[in-house]
Amino acid sequence: MRRIWLAPLALSLAFGLSAFPRQLTSRAALSPDFVHFETAHVHPACLTPDGARLLVVNTPDGRLGVFDLTGPAPVRVAEIPVGLEPVSVAAPSDSEAWVVNNLSDDVSVVDLATMHVKATLRVGDEPADVVFAGSPLRAYVSVSQEDAVKVYDPGTLAQTDVVPINGRMPTALARNPEGTRVYVSVLHAGNRTSVLSFQEAFGLLPPPNPSMAPGLPPPPNVGLIIQQQGGHWVDESGRNWDAKVPYSLWEVDVAEMDAASPAPGVLRTFGDLGTVNFALAVSPAPGDGRVALTSTEARNLVRFEPNLRGHLVDTRLSLITPAGATSTRLLNPHVNYADTVGTQAERDSAIGIPTGVAWSGDGQRLYVTSLATNRLAVLDPAGGPLTSVVARCATVAGPSGVVVDEPRGRLYVVGRFRNQLQTLSAADFSQVALNAIGFDPTPDAIVNGRKFFYGGFTSAHGDQACATCHLFGDMDNIAWDLGDPRGQYLPPPPGMLDPFLEGFHPMKGPMVTQTLRGLPGTGVLHWRGDRQNLDAFRPAFRNLLGKVPAPADSEMAAFDDFVLPLAYPPNPYQYLDRSMRDAPPGQPSARRGQTFFFNSPVDAGQTCNFCHVASNPPFGPGTSGQLVNDAALQEDQDMKIPQLRNLYRKTGFTDLPGVVNKRGFGYIHDGSTDNLFNFLKFPGFSFGADPDEKRRDLEAFLLSFDTGMAPAVGYQLTFAVAAPGSSTLDTLRARAAAGDCDLIARGRVGGQPRGWLYQPASQDWQPDKTGPANPNLATAELLALAGPGSEVTVTGVPKGSGVRIGIDRDRDGYPDGDELDAGSDPGDPRSTPANVAVLPGGGGRFALLGVRPNPFRERTEVAFTLGRAGRVDLTVYDLLGREVRRVARGLWLEAGRQSLAWDGRRGEGSEAAAGVYFIRLRTDAGHWTRPVVRMR
Repeated sequence: MRRIWLAPLALSLAFGLSAFPRQLTSRAALSPDFVHFETAHVHPACLTPDGARLLVVNTPDGRLGVFDLTGPAPVRVAEIPVGLEPVSVAAPSDSEAWVVNNLSDDVSVVDLATMHVKATLRVGDEPADVVFAGSPLRAYVSVSQEDAVKVYDPGTLAQTDVVPINGRMPTALARNPEGTRVYVSVLHAGNRTSVLSFQEAFGLLPPPNPSMAPGLPPPPNVGLIIQQQGGHWVDESGRNWDAKVPYSLWEVDVAEMDAASPAPGVLRTFGDLGTVNFALAVSPAPGDGRVALTSTEARNLVRFEPNLRGHLVDTRLSLITPAGATSTRLLNPHVNYADTVGTQAERDSAIGIPTGVAWSGDGQRLYVTSLATNRLAVLDPAGGPLTSVVARCATVAGPSGVVVDEPRGRLYVVGRFRNQLQTLSAADFSQVALNAIGFDPTPDAIVNGRKFFYGGFTSAHGDQACATCHLFGDMDNIAWDLGDPRGQYLPPPPGMLDPFLEGFHPMKGPMVTQTLRGLPGTGVLHWRGDRQNLDAFRPAFRNLLGKVPAPADSEMAAFDDFVLPLAYPPNPYQYLDRSMRDAPPGQPSARRGQTFFFNSPVDAGQTCNFCHVASNPPFGPGTSGQLVNDAALQEDQDMKIPQLRNLYRKTGFTDLPGVVNKRGFGYIHDGSTDNLFNFLKFPGFSFGADPDEKRRDLEAFLLSFDTGMAPAVGYQLTFAVAAPGSSTLDTLRARAAAGDCDLIARGRVGGQPRGWLYQPASQDWQPDKTGPANPNLATAELLALAGPGSEVTVTGVPKGSGVRIGIDRDRDGYPDGDELDAGSDPGDPRSTPANVAVLPGGGGRFALLGVRPNPFRERTEVAFTLGRAGRVDLTVYDLLGREVRRVARGLWLEAGRQSLAWDGRRGEGSEAAAGVYFIRLRTDAGHWTRPVVRMR
């Protein structure tokens, strides 16, 4: 295929690009200690094997919530710090949990006895999920940016295998009941679409439908989206384009792996199920083994915005039988997409962005969460296309996952938007309980803006939203032709320095979906720069999503507040110290490419950095925000100089004969350039001697281009024993001193969770307790605290967030350790040592102050306060929820501080065995549950 290269300005602009004006951007409400990554949940909750506890990730706070299920409603009994952006959790046993930390690129191995991280397993860039299968048992971890599933021995944490997946971003995992098969879904599976460049499609495009509006000038020459169907490449009209396309595409939506084999490779793959595949689950019913997959199928082969209005994707559920048969049904069979206005009845029943799925224990029901409409769809998997959805019930905002508790007749729904856990009755779907997963540090402006980004109410039929294509603020990795033959011609935007700009024809041709991350500072928006700011996208809600009327100014402001803070994760190709990788001559060197980018004239005597503006090191967005005229680009449309921060996420496409690709789109505006090396062959570029070697170096640098988030952010080290030092820790300390990150540590001292914040100026660690008895620790003193049950984990966190994440979680000015000592809640800014025993107005406060010592051998004391005199129950339970000892039943106590003790004995007088127990305190104001460890 012949490709066209999007280049910087190929002529000298004597009018001075150094005077680029700053572009107008909306202002979002930000919190200086919170970074908005908006990482997608995959499997955010699970039951322990005994069913006694529910584990739920607290993504914004970087913790694992542990809920006791033995009572009438879930009770949170622990919050365990893990890595940054946890998205999945699985429990191989009742005493251990694995938490997948997407931004930290690791798995936190949690000891559920000590409620503490005992090990950190680094697995690769942006892991997404984990399951346990096989005999001997193995852990399977999907590593999304490496297109692989990695296999680990859970005992030694040694990697035993790597299973490559022929698809971009393998994400959700599931296993069959026997543990002999493991399945993985591919998030960016695509739908076998690709693109022809405008030269290849020149003069051969199907006629526009609808016809072009009178008075419009001739449209630009643009490319064409094509699809691989039945072994042939065709466009929307059915025209065959095989002669233009030398490659083909994998069609892998789900891959099946053999967990029974010593070398668990891919056995089978399944396709034609979805473009974006979200959730995966296997029926637990004996002898069943059906796999359920939720997805959306893009209609991007269809050209033009009017033909896509209100119907960009179809929302689907697919089933795969153990024999390999597949079937797919729509989750919105009631919607009449021919009516572009839609009805309220359709919107009231719509299912959109189906991020979670779970089976009932007998395999007779499927439960699917609808992120876009705050609903849980109940499906009959044996039903036909029009009868599958048997109920749609309301849930908490942003349901991202669902867990079935068969013995208790409950469903647990994770609410991503407000960090909630909802318990529903499986019989009638009534709400049993609503819990906070834990403290949520997300700024209110972001929380309130989420509904305008994900909400199906912003579309004609209730099932589509901005997030349908801009997945979790990012992209869907395909192209769309959203031109409008009946649209208007627009002039170039103000503030542009190129005097030869033509303006924007409404028939713009294919454009790959752009990320919404890192928008501030990048200038005008869209590939062509035809939107001045986010508010200029208001017409898209009406013209593309079909919302009538378009959002009000206040709604657009809320939308801006959600989108503008979205941040990139770190670039995985950089070293931990933010430097570029080097290599001997003849091999690609990002370090040499960096030197070339900033110092070598390449285009009309100017460097790459002249247009793709960044500081050196390259911490800027990589764009001046300016537009370049079509003639300079050898294109047929003016284009904006693009930012460079996410180039590494667009790999996986090769335009060579016989190649089978993971995706059908590559680089530049329409995705028609397969790789950066070929992009750099644009005739306007001059590389001098050894041009290909310099191109390879520059390509390596561009793939390593800084995202604005340092590699030290999220990086974790866990010390299980006292350690004299670590070179990696030394690097992290140096990066904290350089301003790349804050550095925190977490551990346990005397059985109590503790935190520390590194102070680069004094090179020591500030504790989460004040007073002369709690001095700052030297690094050696901190590491000396490590030991079995008191492991120390050091984490790089975003600059400015160290105080919140490390030592004052709820931002109330009282360090976490001081709050624990005082009996106040370090995860509740309303609860402080100053008011732990007194409520406003002088009334007493009901509170559980603590259980100490913990662990204990002979006696532990439960301290609490009573706001008023009343009766108290204090009961000890084991891990299975069985009563061990009733310490107090209906005991009348006066208001104020009180305490009761458990001497470690059972109700009949015998000594309780060593292990984990739960102490539950009940008063007329509520109940509290805390874990306690008895030692021998």
